Amino acid sequence: MPKVSIIVPVYNAEKYLYKCFNSLVNQTLEDIEIIAVNDGSTDNSLAILEEYEQKYPKKIKVYSKENGGQASARNLALQYAEGEYIGYVDADDYADVAMFERLYRQAKESSADLTVCDHYRVVNRKNNYVPFPEYKEPREMFKAVLVSPWNKLFRREVLTDSGVIFPEGYIYEDTAWFAELIPFVKTMAYVHEPLLYHVVQENSTMTAAQGERTAQIFPVIDGVLDFYKSKSLYDEYKAELERFYTRILLFSSMRRISKIKDKSLRREMEKRTLAELEEHFPSFRKNCHETGWRGFYVRHASPATVKMFSRLFRIFL
Repeated sequence: MPKVSIIVPVYNAEKYLYKCFNSLVNQTLEDIEIIAVNDGSTDNSLAILEEYEQKYPKKIKVYSKENGGQASARNLALQYAEGEYIGYVDADDYADVAMFERLYRQAKESSADLTVCDHYRVVNRKNNYVPFPEYKEPREMFKAVLVSPWNKLFRREVLTDSGVIFPEGYIYEDTAWFAELIPFVKTMAYVHEPLLYHVVQENSTMTAAQGERTAQIFPVIDGVLDFYKSKSLYDEYKAELERFYTRILLFSSMRRISKIKDKSLRREMEKRTLAELEEHFPSFRKNCHETGWRGFYVRHASPATVKMFSRLFRIFL
């Protein structure tokens, strides 16, 4: 059994693969496997992956499938992963060569289900250091802004025994996946070093999300609530889910809604946001945990204030 399986979904990433995979095959932790899933690429990605597989046959496994999105590629890869721990790297990102050794050692020393490191956010080739907050207990991770899997190492059983998978066909798959995993994480550890370089692409699925795709947030977070109810966890985590639901809809989702060019569609989405909140958590205004302007926004959420903050997001963010 390898110590770590590193899952890499790949779609039309030929420009980034050499840098990404060079950072992985040269990891100081030697007992790893790298599972790359070619998600129906139409460029030279598959040829590059096969080149690495031929050069490192004991370390790299390549699988190909029809295009189905990043979530489906990650879900498929997990079926083949044999590692004691599971990590993820996006094909346009790259890792410090010591990343998985540092994470693995910390995970073993702490007997952690989840180990997290800091990262660099790379914008126009400039590295911006982003620390990950240290939480006292896993349920506090509902506060986490960074839900992406690429700076985290999971004990294998957390992923396989929980039944949590990335929801396929959506652009917010990380949000649902991470929120549903939280109850199954009992112990956490941290490596406060920036070991992952996350390259921000202007045309990424998130930054380019518009119109109907932006509306996918509603079934995604409704699915999270359904998951908690199906696992009989809803009552235990209701307060955290309310805070999570409110923060996602009024802030991160509203920022994307504010960028929709079609004014009538934007207004429709703003109204739907408030309606969804009031339907699922009618007391969200009274239970606000936000402070400052964020607290004012939540406590006074109405059609007028949602419209106003949407306009401010569009101008300043």
